[in-house]
Amino acid sequence: MSKFGAAQHIMAGNEMKDIEVLILKASARIATRLNNSCCQLFSALGFWSLKCMPSGLKASNEDLTSRINETNPAKNLLSLCVEQFHLRPYTNLGLDKSGIPKLTSPSTIIDELLSDIPKILDESQNLNQLWLGNGEKIFVQANGVMTEELSLHDSALPGCLEDVSRDDLEIVFLGTGSSQPSKYRNVSSIFINLFSKGSLLLDCGEGTLGQLKRRFGIEGADEAVRCLRCIWISHIHADHHTGLARILALRTNLLKGIPHDPLIVIGPVQLKGYLDAYQRLEDLDMLFLDCEYTKEASLKAFNSNEDGYTNSLEGQHSDFMMSDGRGRMQSCSKRQRIPVQYADAVPILKSLKKVLVEAGLETLISVPVEHCEPAFGVVLKAANRINRVGKTIPGWKLVYSGDTRPCTELKHASCGATVLIHEATFEDSLSKEAEEKKHSTIKEAVEAGNSSGVYRLILTHFSQRYPKIPKCDGKIQMHNMCIAFDNMSVNLADLPVLPKVVPSLELLFGDERITEDVIDA
Repeated sequence: MSKFGAAQHIMAGNEMKDIEVLILKASARIATRLNNSCCQLFSALGFWSLKCMPSGLKASNEDLTSRINETNPAKNLLSLCVEQFHLRPYTNLGLDKSGIPKLTSPSTIIDELLSDIPKILDESQNLNQLWLGNGEKIFVQANGVMTEELSLHDSALPGCLEDVSRDDLEIVFLGTGSSQPSKYRNVSSIFINLFSKGSLLLDCGEGTLGQLKRRFGIEGADEAVRCLRCIWISHIHADHHTGLARILALRTNLLKGIPHDPLIVIGPVQLKGYLDAYQRLEDLDMLFLDCEYTKEASLKAFNSNEDGYTNSLEGQHSDFMMSDGRGRMQSCSKRQRIPVQYADAVPILKSLKKVLVEAGLETLISVPVEHCEPAFGVVLKAANRINRVGKTIPGWKLVYSGDTRPCTELKHASCGATVLIHEATFEDSLSKEAEEKKHSTIKEAVEAGNSSGVYRLILTHFSQRYPKIPKCDGKIQMHNMCIAFDNMSVNLADLPVLPKVVPSLELLFGDERITEDVIDA
């Protein structure tokens, strides 16, 4: 650079303070508003400071810039007016800084929010007070008036929430949209945080790693990936698995030179072909297990007689229906769906059993659902625990639907679940489209939760035609449900309070329900 003499040099990336300039303003704005409305569920995201940067990234090129004349830092939307294209007026010759965005602070966004929706202040204060009460009848003050809040215990508290601690389970929604990412909702991924016992991923759409960094920071995301125990993929559609290779490759690099076991990836059989092809380019350090081997019947056969598991599976034969590619259904043998030799699955199942025990989980069961072929939901059941006085507390039960129409298999699997995370791609007026594309409407998802007697229902996988909040039928009973947003973190201890968040979300986004033409996979 010094050989160019008096030339002006524009350097990009040499000033770490540039990280404090917002690029994705709309995303940061909605995250800040959500955090202000309910900080217990929504972390403060979108704003970076040099204080939160890893020490290794804070180094700058100050020494280089001090030795070079006429060095200018590149800024977002900085323009360079070149003489041969902009001859007049001559005063415009040089750097045009008029388009550079100004610094935005969280306080500015909150001031705008309070100006737009004055009621949100009282709603936020009431919600925070309710959170402190955690389900009891409490009195809250708003504008000098004391009002009594209704008890949250409108249904019996599950036994698994007795003496629950905040380091048992946290559900972090990394992506809550369908088909393709938008600036408000990324595609499907759910991070199951078991704290000291590790973590799991349920689906891993593109951008999952970026979402982990937004939620936990750069070093926190590395630690989350390093501690992954298992990744479970529901089906082969791209919005559910295209972030997988990036996560696996990062874990491989983070654990290089450290003794560790390969990560277990459970998914539909077609996923193995994709991962095998990718591993020709990069080591993913993983073991693949077909979801068929984690169905309830298969696991029972394995647990009852591990040595005779191969023979018991080979004796199974039943028919299933699949598309012939022309919209017609034809009968096939389930045995044809499993390219991996039965004997190869046994050691991976043993490894999975060990991983689940170490993670404090009793079982992981894949449930066939009605979407593409094959597609699955999943049931996670925690092991029982002993409380302070020696009483046995039953483990929690979490069910994730993946993409599906309402179906009998998922209904049975969800019975008595502590949490059911169910897809709700379409509003109720689009029921015909939901049937055609084998998704569920909001009403159907709520009915599925109610018919299974689940304690809490969380809706996710919304069509991108609903950029912020979906259209809900006013007749739907929402006493036990909540709407998921990206980077929402639901702790097991907070489940009693969860439904009370919905009115705040309605107030925050009620006027922003925009219907757009989008493609839903």
